Amino acid sequence: PDTLGILEPLQTYNFCKLMREKYPDLKFDFHAHNDYDMAVANSYMAARAGISGIHTTVNGLGERAGNTPLASIVGVLKDHCLEADIQINESNLNKISKIVEAFSGIRIPVNKPIIGENVFTQTCGVHADGDNKGNLYFNNLIPERFGRLRKYALGKTSGKASIIKNLEE
Repeated sequence: PDTLGILEPLQTYNFCKLMREKYPDLKFDFHAHNDYDMAVANSYMAARAGISGIHTTVNGLGERAGNTPLASIVGVLKDHCLEADIQINESNLNKISKIVEAFSGIRIPVNKPIIGENVFTQTCGVHADGDNKGNLYFNNLIPERFGRLRKYALGKTSGKASIIKNLEE
């Protein structure tokens, strides 16, 4: 556990790897707090070191700065940790996050990865133009994967492609 949220990713990896090497037949979990905003990175490194369970909370709720946010670590592990066996339906993450937000009264920041309101909103026309050109800027972090939709906001960097996307909508 990193119950004080003071570890950094390399420390986490080294500590977890050492435990796995010393006790290869045991299964370990990792429990991170987010005091330095490193809970996701530390949880990722624990998984890379062979830790088989990651403690999470919906929306990262928890004591002080919170714990590892479920939605964030699911995305990271699925995309960057090929050996991770994650049995979570990603399309339900946004829905459960909204339910927890409503019951806890703790608002989800609009820029929170995966579940924030603005995360899949493009303002820059370059992105809309790339989407029109066969997903030129494609990556695995697509909104549909998480039960979301991409939006194209209009702003000072929008350009023709963003305007067309908004007119189509």
